[in-house]
Amino acid sequence: MGTVGVLLVKRVSRGSRGVQRDFREVQGAMIEQYRGYEIKVYWSNIDLGYVFCVFSMDGEGIMESGAYFYEENAWMGARETVDRYIEVKERGIDRWTI
Repeated sequence: MGTVGVLLVKRVSRGSRGVQRDFREVQGAMIEQYRGYEIKVYWSNIDLGYVFCVFSMDGEGIMESGAYFYEENAWMGARETVDRYIEVKERGIDRWTI
């Protein structure tokens, strides 16, 4: 991932259940560690919506989504993607589709 000039660490409440999670905001992108993967959600002016990227812990890009209208929907989509990716890896399948 590279050097980041600005790093703001903050605690943010997400979801209707009021669950507290630790998020990092890096130059406008929110980053969360989830089940051994890194999820980054950010606003895309090109797509006019929230986009997520999923990375392995060694920095390898796994997937980038299309645009979501709401930030929370992008987070849910990213977590579901990680869950499916892990499920496919546990079954020993090399290729997967979403």
